[in-house]
Amino acid sequence: MNPYRENISKLLSVNPFRVSQAVGGVLALQGFFRSLPVIYGAHGCAEAIGQLLSQHYREPVALENVTIHDSNLVFGGSDSARDALELAMSRYKPDLTVLIGTSLTEMVGEDLENDVKQFVQEREGVLRKKLVLSLHMPDYEGSLETGFARMTERVLEAVIGLYGRTSRKKRRNRINLLPGPHLTPGDVMELKEIISSFGLEVITLPDLSSSLCGHLLIGNTKLSRGGVPLDYLDKMLTSGCTVAVGTCMEGAARLIEQAAGIPYRVFPSLTGLQATDDFFEFLIKESRSDVEVKYRWQRQILLDSMLDARCVYHGKAIIAALEPDHLLGMSEWLGEMGVKSFRAVAPSASPVLQQIEDGAIIGDLEDMERLAGEGADLWIGSSHGEPGAQRAGVEFEPMGFPVFGRLCTSLSVSVGYRGTTELLGRIGNALLTAERVARK
Repeated sequence: MNPYRENISKLLSVNPFRVSQAVGGVLALQGFFRSLPVIYGAHGCAEAIGQLLSQHYREPVALENVTIHDSNLVFGGSDSARDALELAMSRYKPDLTVLIGTSLTEMVGEDLENDVKQFVQEREGVLRKKLVLSLHMPDYEGSLETGFARMTERVLEAVIGLYGRTSRKKRRNRINLLPGPHLTPGDVMELKEIISSFGLEVITLPDLSSSLCGHLLIGNTKLSRGGVPLDYLDKMLTSGCTVAVGTCMEGAARLIEQAAGIPYRVFPSLTGLQATDDFFEFLIKESRSDVEVKYRWQRQILLDSMLDARCVYHGKAIIAALEPDHLLGMSEWLGEMGVKSFRAVAPSASPVLQQIEDGAIIGDLEDMERLAGEGADLWIGSSHGEPGAQRAGVEFEPMGFPVFGRLCTSLSVSVGYRGTTELLGRIGNALLTAERVARK
């Protein structure tokens, strides 16, 4: 096991694929019903974030913007921030509003926490059972994964403060599910179905499966249309246990444990035979129920597919540029399939990179092109990496965020027995395509 190493040979990022943590924060808020992220930054910040998310998910995204003007640099922007919050609350009446600071607000030195605190104090009666929060998410640190996790933790802290830390009777048949940002809405929906099949109630936080999975609703609103309702999160503090999928969500699980004494279990990944077996064993123990027949069939189908595809995967060299938790899950699953090597490039540091057998570097798409030049059968990453893969002459498979020019990306499933089988076929077909191209 090799420790991850940061690419210190480069003084700058040449072709970055790192996504701002503000994007991760906005994405997390889509999983809360009637929420409204408010970006406080340069003109166009919100438009760029909204366009990126909408192109990937092909769904409208709840988002507002407060622009920093020249006068704010001299006189401060607290009035602008409070006016924007007042307008949002009066016009849209969101249940959850978060003022998100960017690199520009950090540079100016805006005190968002104090601005929001004063705003809430002045309207304490009007904002009963509603949350107005702030969170600094500058671009110069973290990535989509850290932004998603930090926003989830911030909302959890506020929910715990709203409903109290008092000890209440726990319901063993209720589970909190904390899915990481590397999971698609289709993945989250699959996990909810699996957990529910054991007779367990599921509270998902954030729940993208009901907001960005595709729905036909009439009318127009600036607020998120799906996700978990704020008043429903009170039940979260009486659950029997918490399941975090992705190590970045452990902080949120720990907050629930500290507030309500609810134990948690972290699953770094739920892709692959061993990871899925561990998950089902956990659910059997928690529910004291047996596995439904359809999941036994799905496991048999996965085993047969693994045998069929073993010759396709064996000896292959694969490179990937994804978020850390996603990289770890792919590494473990591809190890089960017998690939020769899996070399990874991550956008930001994370302890989980130490667990990737062939090592991982923190770099950019230029590093991916270098790895491709050293020999690779498949390049996995966001759509930003496709031109680099074409230049290197390596077969490309889009995955992660963002993915453009593909349909039903948000509905793809790669968790559980069924999802692993689908992913096995998807990656296997890409490898077969690479073989056919190489023979020409």
